[in-house]
Amino acid sequence: MDFFPEALEEFEARWQVTLTVHDHRGLLYGPDGRALLRGRDHHGHMLCEYQRYSRKEWDRNCMRECGFLTESMALHRLRPFLQYCWKGIAELVVPVERNHQTVLLFYAGPFRGDPSLVGGLPEEFRSGWEQLSELGQEQAGEMARELLLMGEGILSFLERSRRSGEPQESRKLLIRRFIDDHVHEAVSLEDLAERMNLSPSRTSHLVRKFFGYSFQELVMIERMTRARNLLLSTEYPLKAIAQATGFSNEFYFSRCFRDFYGMPPGEYRRKNPLERNAGSPASPKGVRDNFTGRQSS
Repeated sequence: MDFFPEALEEFEARWQVTLTVHDHRGLLYGPDGRALLRGRDHHGHMLCEYQRYSRKEWDRNCMRECGFLTESMALHRLRPFLQYCWKGIAELVVPVERNHQTVLLFYAGPFRGDPSLVGGLPEEFRSGWEQLSELGQEQAGEMARELLLMGEGILSFLERSRRSGEPQESRKLLIRRFIDDHVHEAVSLEDLAERMNLSPSRTSHLVRKFFGYSFQELVMIERMTRARNLLLSTEYPLKAIAQATGFSNEFYFSRCFRDFYGMPPGEYRRKNPLERNAGSPASPKGVRDNFTGRQSS
């Protein structure tokens, strides 16, 4: 997986931008729980970070625009677009989708945006903003094509690594693929049975035979793994993480997370600050991590 971090760095150097990658499904983790693209989950350019963490209203504005409004637009558009933020900064936003749903989201920038928004900001910020370049249409198109190809490569690598060693059309692989693709939705054993052209009882038997868990247990393990990843690698609020991992509301999500990991999600996030972007969070005892078959001790 070292190829992808290096490729992202080369992209940044070639286009003179900073890349951010938002992982909507909590997928950018290896089997050991370590982040595959460390440090890519937040906007790291100095203008994006300027006074964000010292002024609460700035942080709220950034979260609202880049964390919610832009991502909501990406979920509906499913194609590259330019985003203009409240600081007068422009970024190229490139969604990477699977089954018509955004899975990864690239932000490339910053570029010079609306100058009328910069006038009331501190002189230090305005000085940095004036050094930004403008993003032309041709450049935006080339960058978007490269990022789409890179995103497809990352997703293909993850899919192959999770399904390695399985015959292309095996039933076990089919179950893996179905859960990977639908675990963030309201999914049932009957849905899987229909996909496999089998009865629910036969499907239930195969799931337990291949993985040692019931279908609902398997879905919960995957949801909890992705939720943990998002907690430790993003600043998403609990409501957003609940929605991204297939829960109807944040209260049910919190109850399930507490039952699974032994503490509420907010507490889990506070107690693991050093693991964000880097660590290898421990799985609860008795749970095989992410279908790998490895039993935690």
